[in-house]
Amino acid sequence: MDRIKLDARISENMKSIFGFALTRLGNVQEAEDLAGDILYALIRSAGNLKDEDRFYGFMWKIAENTYKDYLRKKSKRTPLTAELDENIPDESESAEQTMIRQEELNLLRRELSLLSKQYRDATVLYYIQNLSCSEVAEKLQISTEMVKYYLFRARKIIREGMNMERVYGEKSYRPGIFEIDFWGSKAGEDSAYRDFQKRKIKGNILLAAYYGPVTAQEISMELGVALPYLEDEIRLLMKPQYLVCNNGKYLTNIPIFTQECTEKIDGELRGLTEETAKKFIEAADAFDARFGDRFADENLSRWQKVLLCMHYSIMKTERDFKKNHGELPKGGPYSLINGGGGQGVIWGRSFDCEANNGLPHGIQGLYNGCVSGDKRGSVIAMNFLQTLNAQHFEYGMTDALVGAAVDCGVNLSQDRRELLDRLGYMKNGKSNFPVWTYEEYRELQEILAERIALVTALNRKTSEIAARVTADLAPAHIRSSAEYVGALVYRFNSMDNLASVLFDMGWLKSVDDKEKPAVCVVTN
Repeated sequence: MDRIKLDARISENMKSIFGFALTRLGNVQEAEDLAGDILYALIRSAGNLKDEDRFYGFMWKIAENTYKDYLRKKSKRTPLTAELDENIPDESESAEQTMIRQEELNLLRRELSLLSKQYRDATVLYYIQNLSCSEVAEKLQISTEMVKYYLFRARKIIREGMNMERVYGEKSYRPGIFEIDFWGSKAGEDSAYRDFQKRKIKGNILLAAYYGPVTAQEISMELGVALPYLEDEIRLLMKPQYLVCNNGKYLTNIPIFTQECTEKIDGELRGLTEETAKKFIEAADAFDARFGDRFADENLSRWQKVLLCMHYSIMKTERDFKKNHGELPKGGPYSLINGGGGQGVIWGRSFDCEANNGLPHGIQGLYNGCVSGDKRGSVIAMNFLQTLNAQHFEYGMTDALVGAAVDCGVNLSQDRRELLDRLGYMKNGKSNFPVWTYEEYRELQEILAERIALVTALNRKTSEIAARVTADLAPAHIRSSAEYVGALVYRFNSMDNLASVLFDMGWLKSVDDKEKPAVCVVTN
């Protein structure tokens, strides 16, 4: 065997040779010495190997003989009173046989971890805990015949599995970052959805089962997690129908904006959004001439324009959306939450580990005309990422803001007034955000007509593109749901994207912490 080929073979097997030495000696330093002796003997004897196909048998024979020589030399240096190391294996077993036996044991453990629960429980109780079939039957509350069937099937599955090459999937070392979201009439607890971002296993199970039906064993290999640890998570995902099972195979039952899907949609929209942003900036209106004195600076005036244009656009496209995609779905996973009966959709979104920076994505709350309990006014607000430092409006604040707008908070409790003061929604006893009368609200729609038309056209086109791409990349059984979700989500994302481009272009700028750029009240 020539030296080049020998060096290549030795390089490939250095870890195996060291593992052989460490298994026998249990001491790293001694194992390194023995491995060095084996490599030296292998190089010295390589000229005697005529058939290269017999290299591995030749290598393990050299290793075995070197190990025996090492033990003999060691025994001469050790006093006769020294105790024998209990970890030294039976020398009658060859090195190759030992390695094979250890590999088979590892394969057996692997296959045992991939058995479904009923087979695994029966196998562990019978073979590892040494219970009889009748004792196993009593413990599992099944018949003795069923125990025998489980054991027969388990042996067959394990034998087949040990002869298979199984490779851990990418998610075993690079799990995706996953979040779940919802839209509908009966949302339930927000924390239940946000929990997906904290626990990687649930989201990655849904990703593993998204494009086609998979067995629990295949999910286990993809995630690199033993099946006993996955079974509870799978069961929890099936209860709300996020995951369904048919003939022992699992399939994700909600649309997911995978990284591939998101990149494709964003790629098609980028040019369209930038073109709309340029036209939006160039458009002329009488907004500043009519209402400019209500704003501390031009930047706040521009944020208010963007908010109002997007508000009117949502209303203009609502009818189109229902015509093209129908009302909120009545069935599916959303209908089961919070006691059942709700109409809506649930979807997931995955992020690449490196690409995700931990920041929120999209508009963090959109309130398109929340009416106060006393019907004196309504709130329009959008929590853009660029203004979260100053503004994070929530639905429970509607009555307080309308009260601040209508009568400067005279009828609000002391606690509510203090809250608005602390958050900056009130300043010097007055509201610190734009307040429009209903007549002015109607006038604004005419003043901003050109810009509203631009946003509306972008909204419609974005929704159309996203619906098509999401449906094309979704599994067949949820394609119609994916189309609906794509159109719905990007109908709102189009506005977030437009605001981001306007911000990147410098037309919109950051705001101070107590300014309220994207909220207003319309009084009745």
